[in-house]
Amino acid sequence: MPHVAGNEANRGLIDFASQSPESIRRVARSVKPVNWDALSLVVERSTGSALQKQVMKRKFFKSIREHGIEAMTPRFRYSYVCARLALGDFSDYFGWEFRDEWAARLYWDQTWLAKWGGGPVERLLVVGEQGLGDMIFYASIFPEAISRAKEAIFECDERLHALFSRSYPNAIFRKERPFEDRREDYGTIDAFIPAADLMRMFRRKRSDFPAVPYLKHDAGRAMGFWNQYARRTAIAWRGRQGIIEPMKLDLDNPFSVQYKDFHREIEQPPIDLWADIDGLAAILSVADRLVTVPQTAHHIAGALGKRVDIICPELPGEITNQVQWDYSALLGRLPWYANATVYHDVADWKRRSGGPSAP
Repeated sequence: MPHVAGNEANRGLIDFASQSPESIRRVARSVKPVNWDALSLVVERSTGSALQKQVMKRKFFKSIREHGIEAMTPRFRYSYVCARLALGDFSDYFGWEFRDEWAARLYWDQTWLAKWGGGPVERLLVVGEQGLGDMIFYASIFPEAISRAKEAIFECDERLHALFSRSYPNAIFRKERPFEDRREDYGTIDAFIPAADLMRMFRRKRSDFPAVPYLKHDAGRAMGFWNQYARRTAIAWRGRQGIIEPMKLDLDNPFSVQYKDFHREIEQPPIDLWADIDGLAAILSVADRLVTVPQTAHHIAGALGKRVDIICPELPGEITNQVQWDYSALLGRLPWYANATVYHDVADWKRRSGGPSAP
């Protein structure tokens, strides 16, 4: 994730653990009722015994009833926003500015550039952030930004540039960098927005997701993969949220699209699945479907319009306490991809999807 450069005098003055944004700059005040189910989920995902969580829940609920959402600290607010997303609540603000000090300073401190409000501008800068899969997810909203700017510059991981440039030829793609003044490089820029905050403007409810394919693979490379990988099932078994055992799927002749991991019984394509994202998209475009845990490959396949079966991990991964995009709370069809379905575990997948024999 990029960091903010500039405004050094204000660094360290924000107490991210205790202060509320409203007390600092009156930003992102909620106008919707509190989502009590989301608050309950935050407490459920916290550490501690059942009794401690019960006490915590009473304390939080009492404080919020008395003082409103401003009673939440930024860190708690971020957990609350993530819980709302996990429960499919896309209403009101997304609240991404509460996720860390980087994002907080973009909203709470002055920057070298005005924050975009969604109106027409000459030149717009969209600052890439989060992970590779997230940026692919946010790319579904690029058309809304492109249509409101005479020129739109998107900064993102360079591994995505070929795929994104083919999909959005009217946009400019540049590498991610710290958030210092880049007008000497780019010329005049009228406004900026963090990529995740595009959700806040254009995806406030489930019906706002068009659920149509939006990435365009390299057709020439796809033809090169056709004879070997067409009509087969692609599989990935490891992501930051966790792992499944791939052999439990009982798939007939699958091939791997798992980056940075190998399985001796599963064929691996002859490309770097971590570095060559354009090649990965080409391979997925010829596959019948992808069976995977939540990870980058499911975003690529979903954005291509391919069938994606997403199985919630059975073993924990790097992330154990995060509720943002908690796929166990998103069972069934995802709203943002046309043909992606989430399953609770391998047994649920075999029971509801047709499992290994599904076409």
